[in-house]
Amino acid sequence: MREVTIHLSKEELAAFGIEEFVSVIQMTGLERVTELQCQRPGCLLAIEVTEPIPTDQLSTLENLEWWERLNREGGVTYLCKLAVPAFDEGFDPHHETDASQSAVEVAGDGVDVTMVGNQDALSERVHEYGDTGADPLLRTLTDYEGPADPLDAVTPRQQEVLETAFDMGYFEVPMEVTTDEFATALDLDPSTVREHLQRAQKNLLTDILEAM
Repeated sequence: MREVTIHLSKEELAAFGIEEFVSVIQMTGLERVTELQCQRPGCLLAIEVTEPIPTDQLSTLENLEWWERLNREGGVTYLCKLAVPAFDEGFDPHHETDASQSAVEVAGDGVDVTMVGNQDALSERVHEYGDTGADPLLRTLTDYEGPADPLDAVTPRQQEVLETAFDMGYFEVPMEVTTDEFATALDLDPSTVREHLQRAQKNLLTDILEAM
């Protein structure tokens, strides 16, 4: 496995339409951004900051479709769905590739994006950024020795439930599907689906928060 870190400048973030989003979370002490699930359109992210983000600022972010605040010792974690048309059109979801995004950190005039995968998958991922018009700066390319992908914290069945819920609009605001409805799609009892969903969310958040 290999690990690559690329830098996207402020101008490139503006071209993607997420400069304001990065600016807002940077002002509240961004610690880490973790991609939990990425389907099209949009991605489900966990954003860890040291201070709460003012609600009025969150409401002005055009690409932020849904968010939920979770208080934790020493800071705040936001679960949110971010839709970026340039990413949706130019990138395959990470779970459909052999590369995973492990970290996004504010650095200098932009952000550093770290990805893990085999050499070919990482090369293709970097080229995809170029296809969207960006010109990422390659910071590092090394052997990977860090923690596993966040989704390793959930079982295959829990991941299936999460993905189905996400695809069918369970995390939209307002909610587009009930637990009973996507339980039917999975051919499972609603109580079983609720348990899988709760355990998956708990496992993901536990893995993220304990890694701090």
